[in-house]
Amino acid sequence: MRKAALAAVFSLFGGAVALASACVERDRLCVSTIECGTASACVAGRCQAMLKDDAGRTLPPEIASPEVRRVVVSPTDIAYVSAHGGDAPSALPPVLVLGRAGDAAALLLRFAVPIAPQESVVEAYVLLDRADVVESDPFPISLHAARILDAWDGRSISYARAPRWEETGSPGAIVTGSGKPLVRIDVRDLVSHWKERDPRDQGIVIVSDKTSRTGMAFAAASSVLDQGPTSMLGASPDEGNAPARWAAAPPRLELYLRTGPREAHVNLPVPVASNAVTDGGKPDSGTHH
Repeated sequence: MRKAALAAVFSLFGGAVALASACVERDRLCVSTIECGTASACVAGRCQAMLKDDAGRTLPPEIASPEVRRVVVSPTDIAYVSAHGGDAPSALPPVLVLGRAGDAAALLLRFAVPIAPQESVVEAYVLLDRADVVESDPFPISLHAARILDAWDGRSISYARAPRWEETGSPGAIVTGSGKPLVRIDVRDLVSHWKERDPRDQGIVIVSDKTSRTGMAFAAASSVLDQGPTSMLGASPDEGNAPARWAAAPPRLELYLRTGPREAHVNLPVPVASNAVTDGGKPDSGTHH
């Protein structure tokens, strides 16, 4: 009786959170420069102004600055919960299904991030690799990140004993059945807050606010050792440059960290929400946490 009551309360709470999340007007990461109008370009998922120097040469984006370094971090703890999983803790499944209607699935991640005191976060993304072992509905889903508030342990967590989390207004990532194999979910604001060492920062949860009949499947483990480069600054499989080398890898955190003041970089574009209106008049498309 107690388990049934607990599950009912959790389901009611989860449904209320999902409903509130679905009603939020959420920014969306851009996927193409076409979405950004004539005076901006889609850089690292954001519409940024294309600035030029006195000679009329286009300046590079801030993440291409020599003052910025790229770091990829694996999670120190990971858990997956869904309404289909029941009350008992279970091992991490090989495939993580997110965005399936009525499932209320969530992916919980904790990272130990090496951010030096003099560094600031330029960009931060959770990287998820699509898994093609499950057939997906062509209808798109939307994923976003939220902040986990309670302490948790991936070995003992279950759907009925999941920690609380809160929405922070993180942008959504649209995922389609025919989309790219690598999905980036914006967590820049969440990661930037980690330097304050707030005890309420207990990790990141990935949830959906737009679902489909089947949802989308993501890899929980690597299928081969060599997955090829994935940086936004070089050749990457998600851009179609090396499809033969692409293989799914587990969830991970991608950071672009800047040393020194932002003014040290000559290009100072102001990031705009990808659903904001651009000049072209078109809407844009270690600490433990």
